[in-house]
Amino acid sequence: MATRVERRRYKWLKATSKRMVMGPFDCPSCGAELYFSRDSKQRKVMAKCSQCGISGEWDIIESLEPVDYYNKLVDEYRAR
Repeated sequence: MATRVERRRYKWLKATSKRMVMGPFDCPSCGAELYFSRDSKQRKVMAKCSQCGISGEWDIIESLEPVDYYNKLVDEYRAR
């Protein structure tokens, strides 16, 4: 028999599930840890590797997750 989830706990889980996890991802060039930052004022998502300098900047699209932006970065890197 399934137990009922307390109302307070349900609200806490619902609130945290909407936050985006911005890393760490592996840099496609050097393998270092790569983090994404979100600038809500300019509506941009940015990534820059501290070791090799590979970077990317995209407009925020609400339906995309951080892994989608990482895939865009990898695609741009491989197209070079």
